[in-house]
Amino acid sequence: MGSGSKGQKASRGGLRSLGSLRPGAMPVAIDFGAGSLKALQLASGDPESLVSAGEVVTPEDCLYDPAKRIRFQLDALPKLIKQAKFKTTRAVCAIPSPLLFCKHLQFQKSDEVTTQDMLNAALPAQVGCDASMLLTRHIEVEQTARAGRSEVICFAAGRELVARLMHAIKAARLEPVGIHNEFTALLRAFAPKPGQASADDKPTLYVDLGRGSTKVMIARGGRMLFARTIGFGGLHLDQAITSQLKCSLSQARQQRLALTCIRPDRDPPPGAGPDAPPEVSPAPASPATATVTRVTRKIDLSEPVEILVDEISMCLRYQKSLMPDQRVERVVFVGGESRHRPLCADIARALRLPAQAGDPLTRIARTGAEPCVDVDLSLAQPGWAVAMGMCLSPTDL
Repeated sequence: MGSGSKGQKASRGGLRSLGSLRPGAMPVAIDFGAGSLKALQLASGDPESLVSAGEVVTPEDCLYDPAKRIRFQLDALPKLIKQAKFKTTRAVCAIPSPLLFCKHLQFQKSDEVTTQDMLNAALPAQVGCDASMLLTRHIEVEQTARAGRSEVICFAAGRELVARLMHAIKAARLEPVGIHNEFTALLRAFAPKPGQASADDKPTLYVDLGRGSTKVMIARGGRMLFARTIGFGGLHLDQAITSQLKCSLSQARQQRLALTCIRPDRDPPPGAGPDAPPEVSPAPASPATATVTRVTRKIDLSEPVEILVDEISMCLRYQKSLMPDQRVERVVFVGGESRHRPLCADIARALRLPAQAGDPLTRIARTGAEPCVDVDLSLAQPGWAVAMGMCLSPTDL
């Protein structure tokens, strides 16, 4: 979950180990996301280039049960790795955010006790188990308004879970060389390259809208200032529609992505189609379209979206209490659910922040001939930000 020196590919026969010394042999990044399992490999360069990518969508019956979903993804991983034809056996992965402890903790500054020792003493009460059973990483937040106290973002995951993920990677005939959390991977995806000027020298709010949860991060100049996981994602919006229309979950998702505005009492903003800038015609083009239009007018996501906005607003207020002079200047939306532009527009409007759509894969060089398993990289893919960040992260195992 942290950073470290670059790992070297373990040998399976003496000469095969030389393959890891090839320039551009970057590890495969594996993202156990709620909506899908993703695997991505890049080749180093300026810019980096795509080697291969693959995705396995999570079945509907696994969406409600994180343990069942992880079992499905671990079983699906070997086949995905084989189909995608990756060029290395080295791999990194991220701890799924629902299974990651992420919390801001404050400690009295001390020259005699290290931050890690204070974390080890505090974690049992926070997590409910001995610190020795956890793999932990932490980030000390720069200058806060609380004199004499240090602000620390703590990340922790059970060692048993980490061992299970490592075993699954080995079962896919890969060698695990790194493990990260999704926040640091996301930050790496947008961090400037060495020697480049930072694009976020002012505090930026990153909202990763996922299928099962939303990750909120505030960063400046490649440094993390705040991180939190909110247990609310696209699945919860679909559940709200299911209750309103008495339809299946898949039908609810289809109806939601067809919405041009989240609140029925509000006109859709210019160019706020479900996925792209073109305006939605006021008159339906066919009877089928007319049916969808009539149904979507009955959908009201005001309440669930307001819940999400309130949670994000609390994050902004907390960061402001730590750094009153560091006001968040903009919001960047990533995650698979951010492809629905009206949802992002509604959240940004409620937060009163200028918004941008983040898709770090646009900076990757592609020929179009690379293996892509069940993913169309010619379309915007903001849900691949974590995988992209892991590709660019140092290995730490």
